[in-house]
Amino acid sequence: MPTSNLSPWLPVPLRLALGIGLIVHGGIKLFIDGGHENISHMIGLLGLPLPDLMGWVVGGIEFIGGVCMLAGLFYKPLVVINILNILGLLVFGFLAGGIPEPLPDGDPLPAYREAFMILAGLVTLLMLGAGKWSLDHLWRGRFDN
Repeated sequence: MPTSNLSPWLPVPLRLALGIGLIVHGGIKLFIDGGHENISHMIGLLGLPLPDLMGWVVGGIEFIGGVCMLAGLFYKPLVVINILNILGLLVFGFLAGGIPEPLPDGDPLPAYREAFMILAGLVTLLMLGAGKWSLDHLWRGRFDN
């Protein structure tokens, strides 16, 4: 089958994998008992200011970004925000001398290897766009006529 026939579907597997992963990890930070304390602890160890507030911000970016990635809604801005989120982890992890360990029974941050894979997936999604099977595409189609 020629690639052009598959082009509307190309972003879908990555959107599913990364979107679900972001929803799960953002949801843990926002909704699971101890999740917010865990992310705040790790953000503090990374040396960021206002770790409690930043824990809510990171959880929201991941959760909302994951939902919108699955739906293909506000797609490019939220992919860019999640790229910046992962880049922040990589930079601050490097500056802090490593990615911090979670609290006991806490959800860990991705290690460098996983963070680079997530970053590669997000950059690929940014380059591909949401594709035909997205709410952004359907929305544009309604108003482009």
